[in-house]
Amino acid sequence: MPRLGCVKSSRQWISYSLLRLGVFTAVLIALLVLQIEPWIAAVVAAVVGLCVAYIFFRPQREAVARSFWEFRTTQHRDADSDAENDALDAAAAPSTPPLEGEGRGEADAEEQGRQAR
Repeated sequence: MPRLGCVKSSRQWISYSLLRLGVFTAVLIALLVLQIEPWIAAVVAAVVGLCVAYIFFRPQREAVARSFWEFRTTQHRDADSDAENDALDAAAAPSTPPLEGEGRGEADAEEQGRQAR
């Protein structure tokens, strides 16, 4: 059964993204109509869009940030996720112990340098 909270969250992400894209597009078109170099117009439009979104779209930005935080902090696990995590953990663990002197890296090099003096 699908979670309905996810639908509200995705709607927030989509509306915030469309707002930012709309500001960027409006500024870009205005600058291109004024015959500004296209790459300069794109950079300026991106900066202006970021500033406008930061200043005027605070409630939408906070709602998106809150939904992201809630998604990352809640524990939605299933058997497939647990099995995949166990397999990744097993693959990351070394299967054989390191040989003597192996894996010391810089500490070993410093010790050899001291002995050479």
